[in-house]
Amino acid sequence: MILSELQSLNLNNFIKTDRLVCMCYFQIMKTRENQSKARERIMETAAELFFYKGYRATGINEVIAKSDVAKATFYNHFPTKEDLCLAYLEERNTSEYENIVAYVNDHDDPRERFMAVIEAVEPWLEANAMRGCCFLNMVAEIPDPGNRLRKKGDQHYDMVHDLIVNVTRQLVASDKERYSRLSVDDVANDYMLILVGAIAMTEVYNSTWPAQHAVETVKRLVE
Repeated sequence: MILSELQSLNLNNFIKTDRLVCMCYFQIMKTRENQSKARERIMETAAELFFYKGYRATGINEVIAKSDVAKATFYNHFPTKEDLCLAYLEERNTSEYENIVAYVNDHDDPRERFMAVIEAVEPWLEANAMRGCCFLNMVAEIPDPGNRLRKKGDQHYDMVHDLIVNVTRQLVASDKERYSRLSVDDVANDYMLILVGAIAMTEVYNSTWPAQHAVETVKRLVE
């Protein structure tokens, strides 16, 4: 009888403890989900403001108001505006590079893969309303070449340059007799200048003609 009561008491305590643990777990998960959604709203708001309005013209209070978060929530995720902008640039670096790689990988022929990098520029510029490149735009706003926001641009274009080197090397290897005169490094460097110049000039003229002309210019590099 006494043993039975003790067992029942222990079981009840276990059930109560188990329920408390579950409640705490779900509360933690709900808090994390809310924090994740808040960070996502902040990032989406900042991305639009930084890209279309500019880094210096965008204030933290504007980001907080438009993303509908509390100041404490904002600063919990991003201690400074520079930290927020760095996260924005890191996200842009990843997404834009992956899009270029995916566009290249849609092609099997080495020459088509070689041309794919520059051919991806015009539709990308049209999609962002000819606003150009966030990394080039940042250079105009941050004069210090050692600033970590500027360095994120270095990283992005180093990755693009490496991609161009790879597709150029593949092209040369596909027909050594035809392309034996070409220097992979020289072609890749010229390609890079054409690509970046086309992006910058498209923003200047608010027209895609520089991107279209760049496609023909890149073709001449290997003809």
